[in-house]
Amino acid sequence: MHTLDNKIAVITGGTSGIGLAVARNFVAAGARVVICGRRDAAKIAQEIGATAKVLDVTQEAQVETLLQEVSAEVGKIDILVNNAGIAEDGDVESFDSDAMKRIIDINLFGPWYLLKHAPCHMNDGGSIINTGSVAGSGITHAGSGAYSASKAGLSYLARTSAIELAPRGIRVNTVCPAVIAGTGMMGEDDGGAEAQFMGALTALGRMGRQDEVVGIYNFLASDASTFITGQDVRVDGGMTAGIGLPIFAALSGESL
Repeated sequence: MHTLDNKIAVITGGTSGIGLAVARNFVAAGARVVICGRRDAAKIAQEIGATAKVLDVTQEAQVETLLQEVSAEVGKIDILVNNAGIAEDGDVESFDSDAMKRIIDINLFGPWYLLKHAPCHMNDGGSIINTGSVAGSGITHAGSGAYSASKAGLSYLARTSAIELAPRGIRVNTVCPAVIAGTGMMGEDDGGAEAQFMGALTALGRMGRQDEVVGIYNFLASDASTFITGQDVRVDGGMTAGIGLPIFAALSGESL
């Protein structure tokens, strides 16, 4: 674990799933952490040693107010994690247009507002980490058009921000997970049919764990990654590397 001593971190979507796991890691690494979500998470924040703020990332005025409050109450931000997001599946022809707008509002406009307003409240040399997805960075599948489009948009928005913020030494990167169990967007790795299917999609033949994702956030937040910016970092068990042996085994009915 890389030290984050005395760094101030803001994590959207930080009340559950990967966001909460990252918050726990950052606190353990010495950071002062503010977790944000649409529900009051004061109890969760107290349990992990963080501070909680209510935030709807689709509301630009709320984003501006939150950043102003954190800057005034805690200090200038060193680390921003744009993690809030949702997923809904459906084929393009039949997908509900209101659902598409909802996904874009949360997954793309939310990070846009943070990338737009956070830098003026950040210290030079800081780090912005977006939670993307391999859906939108290297792979997609039938039924994921809306979600993949939102995450692909986020990836390129992050790259542009990385270029624009480089003179201040603020890095902007995107972590792109896949088939991580227990995140709220993915089922548990319980040995059931869904878990076996998801696991077979990866070269490693299994679903990932949250503790296998948080390390990359810790690294990108730390001073160990000061020459890394504008990158998509895939944490996918080899899914986007190509067709893995587990798929062939599943098709043949064999086990590895």
